[in-house]
Formats: sequence, structure tokens, C-alpha cells
Amino acid sequence: MSKTGLNAQTRSIRQKISRLLLMVTVSVVLMILIYSVMLLSIHRQYENAILSATTAAEFNDEFKTNIDMSMYHYVIQPRTGEGLRELPMEELDHAQEVFLRLEATTTLPDNRWRARSMLNMLDNLRGYMIEIAGTDAYDMRMDLLDRNIRGETGLTRLIEQYMHDYIDDEVRELARLREGLNVQTNALLLTSFAVMLLLFFLFVFYANRFRRQITAPIASLTEKARRMGERDYSAFSVETEITELKILDHSFDSMAEHINALMDQQLRSERSLHRAQLELLQAQINPHFLYNTLDSIAILAENHREEDVVAMVTSLSTFFRNSLSRGEDVISLRAEVAQATSYLEIQQIRYSDILSYTITVPESARDKLVPKLILQPLIENALYHGVKNRRGRGTIAISGSVDPDGLRLTVRDNGAGMSAEQLAQLRNGVYQETGTGLGLKNVHQRIRLYCGSPYGLYFESEPGQGSTVTIWLPPEGVSTAQKEAYQ
Repeated sequence: MSKTGLNAQTRSIRQKISRLLLMVTVSVVLMILIYSVMLLSIHRQYENAILSATTAAEFNDEFKTNIDMSMYHYVIQPRTGEGLRELPMEELDHAQEVFLRLEATTTLPDNRWRARSMLNMLDNLRGYMIEIAGTDAYDMRMDLLDRNIRGETGLTRLIEQYMHDYIDDEVRELARLREGLNVQTNALLLTSFAVMLLLFFLFVFYANRFRRQITAPIASLTEKARRMGERDYSAFSVETEITELKILDHSFDSMAEHINALMDQQLRSERSLHRAQLELLQAQINPHFLYNTLDSIAILAENHREEDVVAMVTSLSTFFRNSLSRGEDVISLRAEVAQATSYLEIQQIRYSDILSYTITVPESARDKLVPKLILQPLIENALYHGVKNRRGRGTIAISGSVDPDGLRLTVRDNGAGMSAEQLAQLRNGVYQETGTGLGLKNVHQRIRLYCGSPYGLYFESEPGQGSTVTIWLPPEGVSTAQKEAYQ
């Protein structure tokens, strides 16, 4: 087919689809306009009636009883000199708020008159109550109460009757509006059904006419999209003479190329993000550890233990220097062991009566590269959750070994240990230490980030027998290529 013919066919399809869309749009707009005109006025009335009825429902049904009983007790009780303070003015204030809202929301003239009348009655009722409060004679007060407030012609009875009449009128108005709404809704449903039936036949007609020209290429494009959804970006051409679908086909091919490029870029971005997160985490030092160490140094100085002060200050300086590591995320195992040693030296001075430690890492392994700060969080966990919870002296043993299967670093303590449930939670990644901001879960994730699966942390523990955490790394440690990949 020539280019001119293809363009003419394309224009013809576009025009017919545009006419169909125009017809549907006009029909829908007309339906909406008719529906809006039919229901707008009655909806507003219905909404106002509901609002009035809802507001009326806030009126206390026990208003008459509460006022009558409160005033009766006020009249018969001995005069206390409190005067107006003992009058039930709160009931009147609440009723006044309700009546004002009823007057503002009702659309019925009779109910608006009733609301204003009830407001006037409240003012008169308030005056009668004040008059009773100012009357000393008991008989006269009782007469005023029966005649003006609680009697058959009293104001509380009238207010109650007016409120009942108000609610009855609002309910009748709601029923009337609902009936009108039902009639208009039925008419709208019939109109909508007729229009939808007409649109249905139009859609069937156009669908059958263009099925062969449109649906087959669309099915092919759908298959291509499905393959792309399954990460199969192998391209195949879709046979079609429709310009729009041909553009979609070419766009899918371009999209596949861009997705491959974006996936590579996203992988690099994720690596950079992980590195930035690790740099932020590695910059955090537990302030409690620093404060406790400085407090310990102060106590040692007061007790004239100069050698321990020098040792602790030296270890603390080494600890901070190794924590910085010139901004490196991957350091030698020698530096990591030195960092752990500084931490243990500080803690041994602080807990000399309960803590001892050993470090046996072979010299042949100490020049291998490892992620920074993988030992200290494990040691801290062993101290605070193992040794300190044990009666008597505890030991933390750090050891290392290298074989063809991997480089293993082990932190073992003879502390309180963990129950089977706690160990299961730890293994499932539920339990996470946050003592330094670099907990066990973070250590495990960083090892997986640099070395991949199955490397990471592995746990063993029994109640009362202590715990063992094993760091499993590749035999060569973190390779130079792995280190550079995450820079």
C-alpha cells in the first residue's frame, strides 16, 4: 500500500473513531446535564431537610424532665446563697445553640417560625428561672414554677411540643422529597438504559467493522508487552498497515532498548545509594558508648588509676581513628581486628570483674579485605546480651580461619544464650540490634551487598550455654573488583 493510501486510511479510521467518541461524549454530557438539572434543586432541599432533622436529633429528649426536676429541687432545697449559680442554665445554653441551627437550616417557613418561637420561649424561661431565684417565699416560688415552667401550659411543655411538631414536619418533607427523587431516578434510569442500548449497538457495529484491521495487531502488541513484562526484550515486528500501531511497535522496540539501559543505570544508582547509606550509618557512633567511656575515665582519674586512664584514652583514640578509616567502606581484616581490640580494651577496663576476651585470627588472613565494622556490633551484642546477663565472669572469644570454602570469623561468648524462639527470630531477620546504629541485620546486609549470597551471618545459641555468631566471607575476602563496583 502506498504512503498516500495508508495516510488516507489512517485519517478515515481516526475520523470514524472521533465521531464515535463525539457521539458517546455528547450522550454522556446530556445525561449528566439532565440528571443534574433534575436533581440539583431537590438534592439541596433534601440535604437541608436531613441537616435540620440531624440537628433536631441533638436536642435533648429529656429537656423538659431535666429542667422541671432541676427547678423543683432548686425550689424545695434550702437557700444556700448561691443564687443564680445553681440554676440549670447549661441546658438552656445548649438548647439555644440547637434552636439557632434549626432556624438556619430548615427550608420550611412553619419550622422557621417554630425555631424563632422556641428561642423566645427560652428567653422567657430564662427570665422565669431568674425570677424564681430572686423570690424568697417558698409558696410563691412553687406557684411560679407550676404556672410558668413545668405546668400543663408551662414553657417546657410548649418547647417540647414545638420540637415534636418541628421534627414531624421535617420527616414529612423528607418523605416528599424522597418520593420526588425516586420518580426522577426512575426516569433517569430509563433514559440511561435507552442511551446505553444505543451505544452498545454502535460499539458492536464499529468493533465488527474494524476487528480485522485493529484487533490482530493489538493482539500482537499485547503479546510483545507480555513478553516485556516477563523481561523478555527480544524484538519481533508486528504486521500492520495502521500508522498508530506501527508507531507503537517501533516504540516498544525503543522502549526495550531504553529499559535495558535504565536497568544498568538503576543498578549503578542502587549501588551508589547503598554506599551513601552505609557511609551515613558508619559515621554514627553510639553516644552512650562515648559518654560511658568518658565517665569511666573520669572515675578512674578520681581514683588515681593513671595507667588505666592512659590505656582507656589510647584505646578510645584508636577506636575513633579506625572508625573513620579515611572514609573507606572496605578495610583490611588487620584494621578491623584493631578496631575490635580497641573496643574490647575499653570495655574490659569498665567491666574488669566480669569480662575477659581472646582474639586468635591467623596472620595469613589479616591482610584480606572485609567490610568495615563487622566485628564491633557482634562483640557489643555478645557483651550486653550475653556476658552481662550471666552470673559471674564471662568470656568473649574472637577467632578466624581460612579454607577453600571461605573466610570465617567467629564471635563466641559463654553468656546467657538465647531461647529457640529468640534464635529463630534472629535468623529470620526479625530481631535487630541498634546499639551503635550498625546492628546485626545491617552487618548481614552489607556482607550480602559486597559478597552476595550465601555469605553473611550465621547464628548458634542455647540457653545458659552462650551464643556463637559466624561471619562467612569469600576465601579471598572482598575482592578489588567487588570493592570498586560499589564505589
